[in-house]
Amino acid sequence: MKKYIKITLFALASILLVFMILHIGWRFKDRQTLNVYILDKTVTQLDRPEHKSLVWALNYNRFVKPNGKAYSNNSDYYGFFPIDIATEAFDFKSIRINEVEEYAEKYDVAYYADCYGVQSFEWYKGKTKPVRSQKVYGGLNQNDYLLLKSMLEKDKLVIGEYNMFSTPTNALVRIKTEELLDINWKGWSGKYFSSLNVNAPDGPPHWMKNLYESQHLGVWPNSKQGIVFLNNDGLIEVLAIDEHLTQGFPVIISSDEAVQRFEVANQIVYENWFEVIEPGGNKVLSHFKLHLTPEGEEKLKRIGISNTFPAIIEGKNNGKMFYFCANFAENPAHMWTSKIAGGKTINHFLTRFSTTNRAKFFKHYYHPLIKNILKEYAEHTDIAE
Repeated sequence: MKKYIKITLFALASILLVFMILHIGWRFKDRQTLNVYILDKTVTQLDRPEHKSLVWALNYNRFVKPNGKAYSNNSDYYGFFPIDIATEAFDFKSIRINEVEEYAEKYDVAYYADCYGVQSFEWYKGKTKPVRSQKVYGGLNQNDYLLLKSMLEKDKLVIGEYNMFSTPTNALVRIKTEELLDINWKGWSGKYFSSLNVNAPDGPPHWMKNLYESQHLGVWPNSKQGIVFLNNDGLIEVLAIDEHLTQGFPVIISSDEAVQRFEVANQIVYENWFEVIEPGGNKVLSHFKLHLTPEGEEKLKRIGISNTFPAIIEGKNNGKMFYFCANFAENPAHMWTSKIAGGKTINHFLTRFSTTNRAKFFKHYYHPLIKNILKEYAEHTDIAE
């Protein structure tokens, strides 16, 4: 018995030693001070999944706060703060109108990870659960817009991401932000589901099926994989495999410039939420492609969508504005792996079995993308070390 205890203790000590060495190796990586304003209004889980992989990338690549400390996934952001899910306690941190210029001056980067917010049915799950859904907190507001505007005027880096424009964002704020970024939101969002069966673990919610059947007087394709499209006005369309799609999931295809400049994969499967954006006079670095049958092409044509549309848009101001037309920052990430040498490989190994395509997207697309955008900006901007 003592022999087994000694072996176990030796094994644990060896593992601890290895991780201490890996952590020391990470600490020897060069640091770069970068003051990043992170906005995430859609936080219904304590691990903050909507901006978790962004903070992971900041820490792994040794981008640090002005005080020299690593970023915290739990506290270094603005938006919704769940305090205790069991007791339904929460708080939120927002920018005030009199703080806009101060923040635009002190922050180097603004990253709007998710502005949708939190609805009452998502947060109140106990006795206080309301009959009708109402906004608890969320939507892009006037102060959020003013901060973006001021930072762009000061030649700072601005990165926006999926769900800046849909309800509950005010229409006037949306229009002003679209004009600021020179993009046009088409009002449609979509998501791939490996099974359209509403009773499947990763299937769509029941309300999608009910909405579809009420609008189309048709049968919901329960057993097939496919893509659900939702319009901000409440319209819904479904593309099912074989009938409308020759390949179920969307693919992101990147330009040669994006591959060389940001080290992203030329093609990658994408399974999370995306939206249809018109790029205006901006540059499209990557685009979504849907593999459609003739019936699928006709169905999308009726609602004004083609089989290709932007995934990454870069502004005309030399790498100072990017818009990600999808939920790019929500990826599987174990935060402890962000502070060890080789953490990228270890994190991928731990996540690739349960979330294969999303783990590949994080490793081969989002992580190199955000790492190189930030490094490029830091190298060409006078930021104090």
